[in-house]
Amino acid sequence: MGVRRTTVAAQDDDLAVIANDARLRGISLSRALGELVASRAEELRRQRRPRVAMFSVDFSIADAMDREDENPAAQPFRS
Repeated sequence: MGVRRTTVAAQDDDLAVIANDARLRGISLSRALGELVASRAEELRRQRRPRVAMFSVDFSIADAMDREDENPAAQPFRS
């Protein structure tokens, strides 16, 4: 994955806070801003992940497919 350079528009006060933090950590403002972008991107990816439901039944799916009375797939769509 490559690194893309871009321009950031932000309030002077906000950039000063990030720049001061970067200076204290011994990293560049660019690197600190990159970390913020990466953190927000990961948060957005996590929100968009599909959620899987968990459920429990008393019989196996294979057994359910054999039950014609309870298997909608075994029934004709229209009668």
